[in-house]
Amino acid sequence: MADFTPIRITSRANPRITDAAKLHEKKHRNRTQRFFFEGHKLFSEARDARIPIECVIVEEQAYEKYRPLFEDADFEILLVPPSVYEKVTDEQAPQGIFCIAKFPDNLKFSHTISITGSHLGDIIETKAPKYLICDGLRDPGNLGTVIRTANALGFDRLLLSADCADVCSPKTVRAAMGALFRLPITIAEDIPASIAELRNAGFDVRAAALTDAAQPLGTYRVTDKTVFVIGNEGHGLAEETVAACDGAVIIPMAPGAESLNAAIAASILMWERTRI
Repeated sequence: MADFTPIRITSRANPRITDAAKLHEKKHRNRTQRFFFEGHKLFSEARDARIPIECVIVEEQAYEKYRPLFEDADFEILLVPPSVYEKVTDEQAPQGIFCIAKFPDNLKFSHTISITGSHLGDIIETKAPKYLICDGLRDPGNLGTVIRTANALGFDRLLLSADCADVCSPKTVRAAMGALFRLPITIAEDIPASIAELRNAGFDVRAAALTDAAQPLGTYRVTDKTVFVIGNEGHGLAEETVAACDGAVIIPMAPGAESLNAAIAASILMWERTRI
């Protein structure tokens, strides 16, 4: 069995520290197939979810404070002074636990799988699965909030377009509050084609879009086959995405209100799907 006795690092120029700091860059995350998350709560949730942690960089005082969390560690522990920990974190009030994990197959999301064609049958887990599609959701905070809400409301999967915010962005991971470790997520290469496949499988796919024929939420009858589609924060959904759907819905708002935050709109639609 490997020896995971804490390794002490005191130099900010240590290759392990400079490598960890680079994980703030998307291209480095994708190139190395690793991402990071911070804090004792996410660390505990990742271990409970059996996320394959590669190593944890721990500030000395944090190690003493949270020592029980590191019992039976099956990953490397790099023990560092505050000056070194400052190099890897961008948190305003860091808790001193910086976790590096791999992108494994069982992390429940994929950067390569499309749900079109033969893949569609692979993702339908239940008789009446709850799905939400996000097309062009660019803000990582919004995406993380959608992930957190979908998990809380018992959704089975999120389908994301390739141009959505990075699932492994630190802001996305932080906003998701551990839900990222539990909710299956699929990156769809072609959203209109994916919508077509879902419709062919019997789903009723509805765009959240202001169109002439859009039905106000409350008059549209939500069923266990309804899948809603949320678009970009500023521009909404592309015409080809709306055209691929069975129809459109709008969330009624008070006179003078211009729009809802994308994550809030997604939450309302997910609740409507959940409460049937």
